[in-house]
Amino acid sequence: MIHEKQERQFCAIHSVNNLMQLSKDSDRVAGVGAGQFDESSQQQHLINEWRCHGRSLYCQQRLKGINSPTVIGDENKINWNVVATQSEFNAIAEEITNRELRLMEGNGSSHRTSENQSASTLSTIQRFRSKHFTPTFGNYSYEVLETALIRRGVTLEYYRVNADKADSTSNTLSDQKKGIIGFIVHEEETSAESFSYLCRLGSQVPLIRNICKGGRHWWAITGVKRSCYLSGASNNETSVHVKEQIENSREWNLIDSNLDHILTMSSDDDLMSTLRDVQSRGALVFCCCVSQQ
Repeated sequence: MIHEKQERQFCAIHSVNNLMQLSKDSDRVAGVGAGQFDESSQQQHLINEWRCHGRSLYCQQRLKGINSPTVIGDENKINWNVVATQSEFNAIAEEITNRELRLMEGNGSSHRTSENQSASTLSTIQRFRSKHFTPTFGNYSYEVLETALIRRGVTLEYYRVNADKADSTSNTLSDQKKGIIGFIVHEEETSAESFSYLCRLGSQVPLIRNICKGGRHWWAITGVKRSCYLSGASNNETSVHVKEQIENSREWNLIDSNLDHILTMSSDDDLMSTLRDVQSRGALVFCCCVSQQ
């Protein structure tokens, strides 16, 4: 399982990659060393496949030694396997911020962009004033996270677990028809107690308030698992075994970049219990859905 660990305030980036099981090391084949292929077959394909509880979400293949992949299935989901990065999230945040500034400008707001400034460029001050990210550090907003997921064919919907345990479980099972692949959880982080006064003071200063105030923390619960195997690898028992395990898996995995380990939930009851607990402490839960194939 992919488990990106926390760097700076990049938890939104980590949550996308952890939810969708995306990694730069996407060619690690079960039972096969890196770069090792069956030399007896020049037409052997390397296949990456993402599945969720028996449903195939995305599959791509490429010939040995060829970097350009061939997508199998829905062409509208060709961005699924694109790893989320800081540069992408920064670009999204700047685009949203710039769009808001132009709307404000149209309403006669004093926050105007320079006439000589490019429509796609923000000044340093505008970047630090943005509500959608903090330059260098991250701390991305819901809108940035949502846009990144939409680019990969995934939508976010607010999700509330019913107080009645039986009802909440049955509702989740029926929601599988909507293409739920997991959940994104949002929690507000508070600053360390020893810095509380300075942080409260700094949060009143426009240029540094996003750095001083408590940050947003995003983490994922996912049902997605990725397999990487070679076509014609029927004789490779390890590859076949791993592929079958992923196809038959019904687990949910809680992957938090702040935690050292992945927490596995083997049933929907366990999932609902976990979501109920996080909502009880004020966290927001969003279900992640893909369109039916």
